[in-house]
Amino acid sequence: MVTINSNFAGLRHVLRRLRNRDMISLKLTLCALVTGVVTGAVCSFFETIPMALSGYRLSSLEKLAGSPVPAFIAAFAVSAFLGGFAMYLTKRFAPEAGGSGIPEIEGAMTDLRPVRFWRVLPVKFFGGIFSLSSGMILGREGPSIQIGGNLGAMVSRIFRLTPEEFHALLAAGAASGLASAFNAPLAGIIFVMEELRSQFRYTVASVQAVTFSVIASTITRDNFSGTFPVFELPEYHMPDLRDLVFFGLFGMLMGGAGVLFNRSVGLMQDLYLKINGSSLRRHILTGVLLGGTFGVLSLWLPMLSGSGMQHITGWITGHFSITLLILILLGRFLGILLCFCSGIPGGIFAPSLSLGTLGGALAGMVLLQTGCINFNPGIMAIVGMGAFFAASVRAPVTGIILVCEMTNNFEFLLPMMVAVFAATLTAGALKGKPVYTQILERTLRLSGNRSMMRKFSRMRALYRKNGSPLPAEEDAAPEVPLSEKRS
Repeated sequence: MVTINSNFAGLRHVLRRLRNRDMISLKLTLCALVTGVVTGAVCSFFETIPMALSGYRLSSLEKLAGSPVPAFIAAFAVSAFLGGFAMYLTKRFAPEAGGSGIPEIEGAMTDLRPVRFWRVLPVKFFGGIFSLSSGMILGREGPSIQIGGNLGAMVSRIFRLTPEEFHALLAAGAASGLASAFNAPLAGIIFVMEELRSQFRYTVASVQAVTFSVIASTITRDNFSGTFPVFELPEYHMPDLRDLVFFGLFGMLMGGAGVLFNRSVGLMQDLYLKINGSSLRRHILTGVLLGGTFGVLSLWLPMLSGSGMQHITGWITGHFSITLLILILLGRFLGILLCFCSGIPGGIFAPSLSLGTLGGALAGMVLLQTGCINFNPGIMAIVGMGAFFAASVRAPVTGIILVCEMTNNFEFLLPMMVAVFAATLTAGALKGKPVYTQILERTLRLSGNRSMMRKFSRMRALYRKNGSPLPAEEDAAPEVPLSEKRS
């Protein structure tokens, strides 16, 4: 009898441990589902509201098309107000809400940056709506990732999750934001595993949280916007295997272009800091001038304004002259630097895809006109999206999956892989830093917190050595908040 009771006691102990472990997983799973649903809904509004405001702004200004001077004044004034107010909200209330926000999520994953969702969420949402509606060359995808991550942090705070669960939900929200922005659930999951690989804490529970959150956000987003892919494109067929050499060479070219772009971002950010410093008035004036300028361009030269997502299909399927493609490419390259590096809410995710598309279309047209290829140059334009993204962000698998999901076209997967990995290897050989890591390093340097800078350096060195993040004992959040400069 004693033996039987002892056996039952042992069985009860095992069942109790399993039940407790399941309850913890169930709580995290439910929080992940809540995060996904909320992120999908918020990001859907973050997509539709700027589109509606931009459409209303342009349709109203088109009524003045017969009067160039009043149209110019109205276009400049409306967008100048939007840009200036977006900059005011950011610099006055939440400087960490500026830019794309992805570096802030990367920093928060290793406790290098604080997560102040109570001020970031409203500023990022409304500031992003104003800046995106002004016509500036900015994307909503990076901000959607920061919004999702902060929503995950908010849910974890409400339900009093543990630090490990907090980090899992932070990553789950970020993945849900990307999945909602592009209607690309698999790319959202891969983005966390690849781009946040040195910060993400791989456990069964964390991967499960990311997956469930992405599923919930995608379903929610589809109920708002439909299940269609971002781009409706014709199905292209696989080029000949001998043409793969051209995709490899093109990928190398995109690798160099990605490194050039990232370094230009750093230089332009430093230039803005030197000009504006910590002056709120100067930052607001910058937002006014940028908003007004690109508001005018959106009326008369729309290809040099906006994120570029609305024009990508045309650049892929259309046959433009080489001269026109070069002018558009250079104009958008400069426009992205001017808009993104100013610190106004908005990302470079979609604008970088537009640069890759233009670069691919240009290369395809040159190769076609010189008789080097006989396939549709639109394939090169699609491949360019993934290649340039991979070179700049250094996330090749995410780039491949993202483009395939956005275009719903998997026929050219092999040439895409050749170009993307050629671009990634070239960028690495040129010692270019991933753009978001580069921005995070700059943010930590400007914060003046040397301990955080040393921790970040150790984290990068440890990951390069054995592919693992910092040990848990080194991941404790700092007792003293990071000092921040309003720059």
